[in-house]
Amino acid sequence: MPVDEGEYGGFHRSGVRALGQQQYAEAFYWFSRAHATGHPEAANQIYRLVHTAGEPGDPFFVWQPMTEPVVLFAAAARSYREFTATGDVDLLDRAVTLNRESVRSAPSDLPARTLMLASLRDVLRDRYDHRGRTADLAEALGVAHEALNVLPTGHYARLRATQLLIALERERYQATGDADPLRTAVEAIGRPALTQPGGTPEDRAALESSLCGALLSLARNADEDPLLEEAVDLGRAAVGRTTSADPDVVSRNNLAAALITRGTRRGSLDDLNSAVEVLLAAREADDPKHVSEAATTLMAALHARADMTGRATDRRGAEAVGEHLQEALRGAPAGHPQRLVQETVAVHGEAAVDAARRALDALPPAHVERPFVAALLAEALKAAGRRSEAVEVARQAAALATGGRLAVDANRVLGNLLMGADEHGVVVREGEMLAAFTAAAAACDETDVVYAEVKTGQAVALINRFLRDEDESDRRAAVAAFRAATEATGSSVQDRLFAAQCWAGAALEADDRADALAAACTAVALLREFGWAGLDRDDQVQSIQDGKAMPREAAALAIATGQPELAVELLEQGRSVLWGSTLHLRADLAALAAYDPARAAELEQVRAALNEDGGLDQEERLRLARHWQQLVCEVRELPGFSRFLGPATFDELAPAAAEGPVVIVNISTIRCDAILVLPGGGIDVVELPDVNVPGIDAVANTYLSHLTAATEPGATGLTRERARHTVHDTLEWLWKHIARPVLDRLAWPPESTTPPRLWWCPTASLTVLPLHAAGRYPRGAHDRTEPVGLPYATVSSYTTTLSALVDARRRPAPTDPTLLAVALTDTERGHAVLPGVAAELRALDEILGRRQLTVLAEDAATSAAVRRQLPAHAWAHFACHGWLDMAAPAGSGLCLRDGDLNLLDIADLRLDTADLAFLSACHTRLGAGQLPDEAVHTAAALRIAGFRHVVATLWSINDQAAPQVAAAFYRHLAGPDGPTSADAARALHRAVGELRARHLTDPTLWVPFVHDGP
Repeated sequence: MPVDEGEYGGFHRSGVRALGQQQYAEAFYWFSRAHATGHPEAANQIYRLVHTAGEPGDPFFVWQPMTEPVVLFAAAARSYREFTATGDVDLLDRAVTLNRESVRSAPSDLPARTLMLASLRDVLRDRYDHRGRTADLAEALGVAHEALNVLPTGHYARLRATQLLIALERERYQATGDADPLRTAVEAIGRPALTQPGGTPEDRAALESSLCGALLSLARNADEDPLLEEAVDLGRAAVGRTTSADPDVVSRNNLAAALITRGTRRGSLDDLNSAVEVLLAAREADDPKHVSEAATTLMAALHARADMTGRATDRRGAEAVGEHLQEALRGAPAGHPQRLVQETVAVHGEAAVDAARRALDALPPAHVERPFVAALLAEALKAAGRRSEAVEVARQAAALATGGRLAVDANRVLGNLLMGADEHGVVVREGEMLAAFTAAAAACDETDVVYAEVKTGQAVALINRFLRDEDESDRRAAVAAFRAATEATGSSVQDRLFAAQCWAGAALEADDRADALAAACTAVALLREFGWAGLDRDDQVQSIQDGKAMPREAAALAIATGQPELAVELLEQGRSVLWGSTLHLRADLAALAAYDPARAAELEQVRAALNEDGGLDQEERLRLARHWQQLVCEVRELPGFSRFLGPATFDELAPAAAEGPVVIVNISTIRCDAILVLPGGGIDVVELPDVNVPGIDAVANTYLSHLTAATEPGATGLTRERARHTVHDTLEWLWKHIARPVLDRLAWPPESTTPPRLWWCPTASLTVLPLHAAGRYPRGAHDRTEPVGLPYATVSSYTTTLSALVDARRRPAPTDPTLLAVALTDTERGHAVLPGVAAELRALDEILGRRQLTVLAEDAATSAAVRRQLPAHAWAHFACHGWLDMAAPAGSGLCLRDGDLNLLDIADLRLDTADLAFLSACHTRLGAGQLPDEAVHTAAALRIAGFRHVVATLWSINDQAAPQVAAAFYRHLAGPDGPTSADAARALHRAVGELRARHLTDPTLWVPFVHDGP
């Protein structure tokens, strides 16, 4: 029967009149009738009356004997009120009993019966939340259906009653695994209710949120995408009805959970970002249940995003939320199954094992979370070193999971545990690992975040079977699975890169070099994605570490298949990924601005925010980086912009050799070659048959360890002498195996009075070795060895990439440059004093004069002063200590009065007029051995900042030799129109040549100085 607004208004007015006359029983009667016929304010009036009424015998007891149901109702309200104040569950039991009796004794036509039903429903659900008894849940559902049915169409309370019914049906589904009643409730009751009038915006939002949660539960375990889409839409609608000043935690939690499910299924970082944003915007809830649910969901969002992106910040954030969750759970009912499940997520180690076991004991046999908790237990057992137990539990989890997300995760966990389990004494059934990964792959979409992982596992299982049975079809299937994993765009780049590496290896084992090259090319393209601005530098370094050799392996395969130009492109694409991401944010947008000014302006705005990120929090930086990524993809869809900010082609790189050959020395496990990029766009390859990875690693390790020992405080003369001979040995090895074959191919004489220019671009361990000085030199005064080597045949320079050299050639040398000299004799932080710094400054003053020279010396040599002065000077000279951190190379840099000016500080500078930097400091072109191809050193940072030429050092330099080389260098820069950097490489070549002539037998003095640039 529909609501009659005129009728219920009269009832409500009668109640207000009776209340004013303190006729409480009469007021209750009229307000009950008003509520029953749909008045939106009557229920509040009734609750106020009930909460002021006492028990029989109390002074304020006003009810008449014939109103026994109302008396029971009032007593129940009082018991529940005392329970909420004290937490005494016995009082909750009493409230249930009294509510139940009030409903039983109330005539069907009693107007207040609708409220009594609602109250009984609510206290039963509350008791279920505290004790987890399914009998309470079943009774609450029966009452909920009746409470809804007694309300007339259009009654303002129907939305709320429907919402609570849907929520209870969802609870029953989770406890029993029976989806039909929930599906029926959604279709027959929930969706139709949204089309009906009445109810407050808050009640409508609550119903939308409950439907969001219900649809999510159905979609999560049945892979029904339309239901998931509807869940997200309803969740957004519910959250949209709340204000930022009063956000609803439950609605936000349900929406975030739906976004996480869709995000992991689609591989959508945007969904995961939205989930985190939705939860972070919610204020702290008062209800411990809501606090723990929101914390659990936020942990899931952060873990999912970390799995997709590799962001360590998210993993740390999830751990912090886990600690908050543990605190919140202390206020939650101790024995409830859901609390135990949440505890399993929050804790680690043996505590996780115990929590998972208790959760499994508490969960009903058919509970939908049992496979999930069993999988958590399996992983906890593995972490505790109990592999056999873990496998058995994972088998149980996989058997319980019948489909959807649960089947994906349970079988994935089982497959991972079985991989290599036999090495731990675990009996693995034949074909079991393959079956587990195949089931996981079948249960998830190709866009799923774990698809690459499970397809890779499937491929590994197939390879294992091929090795046992030698059935070629297994190997072909494995390669196809690896390829599918590599192409899984929703999965993490880390997982896809690993799959690509496995694909390349499997193809090589099958002697299919063309397919191996295709895999390697894919791996190199993936490696570039680690330069994404949304990753912290530490995350980028760690991620690149996993695939650092792939560009070199890919180049070797390209050479082996007769494609040297492709080899150059691959090496360029996969080197200096870290610096490349910085340069992308500085790219010239002029061409785009001419075609699409609005999009260019938007890109400019985003990169300006990213480049000035001092005030950005992690979420804002992630949002901006993602927006930049999306804009770049949009630009690439425009006509003529398909390669916008993409890797350079060989034709674009060839101008690097405009003034002389560039020699890329590629070191790989497949083959080692010197690739000669020649003037005019030519290319040649010199195979280096006597060079291999273990051999060159051994040379580099011996060289570095002996040089390091020689520079340690207290190093003996014998140690320094050993280092001197090691440098000789290294130079001779480089000459024999690399430099001399290159000169022979170029047909250049071993000595020239006008030596030509030559650029070196080494890879792998070769990056730390002094290729520019390769040769054979006398070792003592009586050694009659005739000196021969690169210093006599060519003027050598280095470049980290061909793109850097091309860029440097585009910019002309400035006229009449001024120089900023930064000098520090004593850092007062434990470094050795540098007495030669004063002589270096005097030489600069004599050669350049005060007009061209600005000096920041001693106390004035601070990081802030250097940053402030550098933009005003085209040249810079640093006479100070250099600092090298091999473990964290980004922390390396220059030692100034107030601390270190590290690599990232330098690279963040935007020096558009910078031209020449001279680093009279130690270790300024020596990077970390872990990422040799990334050029993480001070010289590269200065190139990124804008300097065209950088003179740097490979190791510690002698305090007497440094001023001599510096003075000679600046003298040789002098030209008829004043000093110019145009011949910087030749100036250094001559300066070092003068020092070499005086100390030919001691290369430790003259070898360290190198030139980087055009």
